[in-house]
Amino acid sequence: PLVTCLNTSLWHANPDFCVAKSCTPPDIMNGNFNYTTDLVLGTTIIYTCDMGYRLVGQESAQCVLHNNEVFWDNVPYCASIPCSPPPAIENGQSSDGNRDFTFGMAVTYTCNRGFSLIGDPTIHCTVNKDLEGVWSGPPPECKVVRCKNPEVKNGKKLSGFGTEYTYRHTVTFECYPGYLLNGSSTVTCEADNSWNPPVPTCEPGQHPNALCKEPPTVDNGMHNGTKSTDFVPGSVVVYKCKDGFTLTGAASIHCKVDHQHQGVWSKPTPECQSDVPPVGEHPNALCKEPPTVDNGMHNGTKGTDFVHGSVVVYKCKDGFTLTGVGVLRCIARDEYRGVWSKPPPECRGGANMIIVGIFPLLLAMLIMNI
Repeated sequence: PLVTCLNTSLWHANPDFCVAKSCTPPDIMNGNFNYTTDLVLGTTIIYTCDMGYRLVGQESAQCVLHNNEVFWDNVPYCASIPCSPPPAIENGQSSDGNRDFTFGMAVTYTCNRGFSLIGDPTIHCTVNKDLEGVWSGPPPECKVVRCKNPEVKNGKKLSGFGTEYTYRHTVTFECYPGYLLNGSSTVTCEADNSWNPPVPTCEPGQHPNALCKEPPTVDNGMHNGTKSTDFVPGSVVVYKCKDGFTLTGAASIHCKVDHQHQGVWSKPTPECQSDVPPVGEHPNALCKEPPTVDNGMHNGTKGTDFVHGSVVVYKCKDGFTLTGVGVLRCIARDEYRGVWSKPPPECRGGANMIIVGIFPLLLAMLIMNI
């Protein structure tokens, strides 16, 4: 409160004698606020909500004065984003339990006895660009799938023995000596009651005119076939890559006979991809097996290292509720080590719904793009 007359004929006063009061930081659950200065009188802040929530009220507030006290003139709140009830399916049911669904929750479908589930059994409540709750994808279908017993003349089954084949059953074949396989050795029963690829045939091995030309070349790699040579059915060539490149695809292909008795190579040509990762990627940053949770499980393969970008989903046993983020993602700590993105969730008793947290913005956007 004092000022002093200096020998310079100027008054000296404490410049901080009167300072602006500051507002208390606002407490907004499931949200935050952005500011660039101290929260003093006159400051304006912008509110934002966490992923899965939307703002109710005005997005900005100002620190104002009333009765010589400062306070925020507006404090909105962040409400969870709901999804409509999950779609019903014929000949099956979901695990919804007739509950309300909000962002991050999931339902899993099962089919009645005798029906096969076609599609992803689990869908999640996520958000679109307008911050409206939507399901991550369409529900699966429950269909009766029956494929005919596949038989190959002059050949035999190596796996998939039986007389009844339903969705995703596979069968592997082999030709008798003196015959060459024409087509894929392994076929799968698909949802349209057909085998994919088509069931192969076993053709006689002597086709003097069924010759393959030189195998295709690959960039940054080579094969062991003789250049400018025709290859008879059954001939095999092996590919390998130059140093610094890794082979992607089948390492070997063989000459086979097509339905027109012409020689063709059995598989697509492999590729040699550079071992140097693109900027921002760390393919060698592996994560160890995800943490286990009491009264729950995840969909990761036990005893397996997980590459950068891998995602695992947790769910709880019946009678337990998942608390926390239900999806973990393998992220790179550095070039050689990976870590899981968040702490594992918990499975707490007292509820019978499956709640799966979705890894924030990136995973939600990925699901919407799919």
